[in-house]
Amino acid sequence: MIKTLAIGLWVCVASLGASYVAASMQGPAVEEKHEPTYFNGLDWRKTESITVPILTKDRIAGYVLARFVYTIDGEIANKLAVPPDAFVMNDAFTAVYQTSDFDFQNPQKYDLDGLKTKIKDSVNKRYDQELIHEVLVEQFDFLPKDDMSPKTASAN
Repeated sequence: MIKTLAIGLWVCVASLGASYVAASMQGPAVEEKHEPTYFNGLDWRKTESITVPILTKDRIAGYVLARFVYTIDGEIANKLAVPPDAFVMNDAFTAVYQTSDFDFQNPQKYDLDGLKTKIKDSVNKRYDQELIHEVLVEQFDFLPKDDMSPKTASAN
């Protein structure tokens, strides 16, 4: 009985020793290297919708409804005391509201690239670093005020 126990113990020790030697001879594990891409570490954040009145000749001609998405470094965003959402929305509202060359007949010709660049540059200037990498337009609609008035049915 003692012989059987001794043989079993010897087999366990020999197996553990062989496993240890085999594992230590392999060397360190080689990790796959991935080429960094533009989007590594970037988060995207969506703003709430804004409604901007468009004024012409002391009257409201319509409203612009807009919503934006921006990319930001996730690690930096988590360390910020004040998130940039409010600044993005404020700068977007200001840029659209101050537009004086808005073509009401062709609202699709609005300079969206200029608007996106203006928002990005303005927010980055506030934080004094390249915080926002890109601003994208999720929604940008113009609703003429005449189209929003309630239609009354004529009574016969």
